[in-house]
Amino acid sequence: MARDRSTVRRFMLCIPLLCLPAILAAGCGQNPDEAFDRLVDDFIQGYFAANPTTATSIGAHEFDAHLNNMSQEAIHAEIQRLHKFKTRIEAFPARKLDRDDRIDLSILSDKIDLDLLEMEEIQGWKNDPLLYTSIVGNGIHLLLARDFAPLEERLESAISRLGQIPELVDRARANLGIPAMIRTETAIRQNQGNIRLIEQDLMRAAEDAPAMKARLEEAAGVAAAALREFQVFLEEDLLPRSGGNFRLGPELHRRKLTLTCQSNLTHEEILKRAWEEFYSVRAEMYAIAQNLYGEYFTGRLPRGSGTAVEQQVVGKVLSRIADDHPNENNILPYIEQTLADLETFIREKDLLDLDDSQELTVTWMPEFSRGVAIAGLESPGPLEKHLSAFYYVMPIPEDWTVNQAESFFREYNNYMTQILTTHEAMPGHFVQIYHANRNPSLVRQIFGSGTFIEGWAVYTERMMVDSGYMDHDPRLKLQQLKFYLRTVINAILDSEVHSGQIPKEAVLDLLVNGGYQEESEAEGKWVRAQLTSAQLSTYFVGIQEVLDLRDSYREMKGDDFSLKEFHTAILAHGSPAPKYMHEILFGESRPD
Repeated sequence: MARDRSTVRRFMLCIPLLCLPAILAAGCGQNPDEAFDRLVDDFIQGYFAANPTTATSIGAHEFDAHLNNMSQEAIHAEIQRLHKFKTRIEAFPARKLDRDDRIDLSILSDKIDLDLLEMEEIQGWKNDPLLYTSIVGNGIHLLLARDFAPLEERLESAISRLGQIPELVDRARANLGIPAMIRTETAIRQNQGNIRLIEQDLMRAAEDAPAMKARLEEAAGVAAAALREFQVFLEEDLLPRSGGNFRLGPELHRRKLTLTCQSNLTHEEILKRAWEEFYSVRAEMYAIAQNLYGEYFTGRLPRGSGTAVEQQVVGKVLSRIADDHPNENNILPYIEQTLADLETFIREKDLLDLDDSQELTVTWMPEFSRGVAIAGLESPGPLEKHLSAFYYVMPIPEDWTVNQAESFFREYNNYMTQILTTHEAMPGHFVQIYHANRNPSLVRQIFGSGTFIEGWAVYTERMMVDSGYMDHDPRLKLQQLKFYLRTVINAILDSEVHSGQIPKEAVLDLLVNGGYQEESEAEGKWVRAQLTSAQLSTYFVGIQEVLDLRDSYREMKGDDFSLKEFHTAILAHGSPAPKYMHEILFGESRPD
């Protein structure tokens, strides 16, 4: 079984790349299991070599001294490598593999198809300056944030990577054509963050390695100078010609959506379900708000019916709930207390087993990665499970007005922060990824399905509230539905922005009036919808399929159904797409 061979695969990933072909050639027969292992190891080693910063994030540290080679020669060589592996996969006798390996083979095939779509047709290397700023930021940040090796060893890798930044900047200038304006504007802000990362955060780390400080200062100076030149290029050259279309277009979006979601749901079915949920969730929110209205306001409910009255009642109740909110000085401690409360509730209700062996640190989001999402979880890579995870929160941008900051904290009020922390950490991403990283399949560890990962996180929001967290407080339920409504609208926006021509004004109206969101949140989502494609749909598609899995599991178990048993079952198999999870749990592929 694939599960029994996991130690072999992990061992091989620790072998230097130059030694691998000789070892693979020794004593290898034509056994399908062995052939599959060779295919997986060949692909992953090549993938890490082409994507060193990704390798660092996963915990494969033999490439820590390198940055991604973004020359056109290297890009085309990687495209050819992917095509060769696609041919190998198509010729592989999949029917001779067990179920788990067949699933992993399909996951690998989808990953290759998605990478080829990105590199050959979407061409981010030519159209997205954020690709380059992320390589710099992640390349240095990951060496500082994770204690996977002695500081001196990590700083040695940082010095090597700093020395490659001037070449990366030259490649970016040569490659970038006519990107969308929003991508260049965001890259300008992130590049400034990269300069501060190198000149401030990196040099603070050097204080603990005095013997290396002089070399590090020299390398940092060269890298920072190159990034300042890049800043001039971004602002004075690239920005004026950034007239590219941020919309992916119907054909590319449909293909990317299929490969990203790995779902049997079509583009049309996703959009249809999302609009149906939109109206259903709003109706449920109205019913709850009617019951809360009398607690906040004197007099009768507004007379009449229809969208206008619904909007008024729900909007006024949500506004009063938002009066209770944290601020920049106490939001991190508030999240820490929320984590403790969530953990206590999970244990008391016995909803799933928790492991105390991994720490979770709540802290501000690194500057170089700000501007896309409000919060996020950074877990240790699947090959370095002993390290801490980080729950990042975006601080208020320095250029925001007092009103913008107030709007932000009203959106992430005391109740909404409970839901957000459920999603990002407990028992959402933090718990799920912890279990996924312990699955023996390297394919699932490294190329996990965003649809399952996000679907589980959204599912936990509903599950925790329905299980009685905060004593069935209707305010929390209303916020959970509002957060879920955001998930629904995300899928609508993803389609309408990249397969359609919806303008900014209509997007903001849908978010603010349709989704009851604050102006600052709506503006941020408009930015995110332009910068990403297909990913915003994974939340909605994921929860639909996780709920379908639960229904099927309940039907199979009958009176013996246990929520904890279901949670344990779906967390035990890594992060395959839900359609593969159906095959794992029920022994058959889900019908199209």
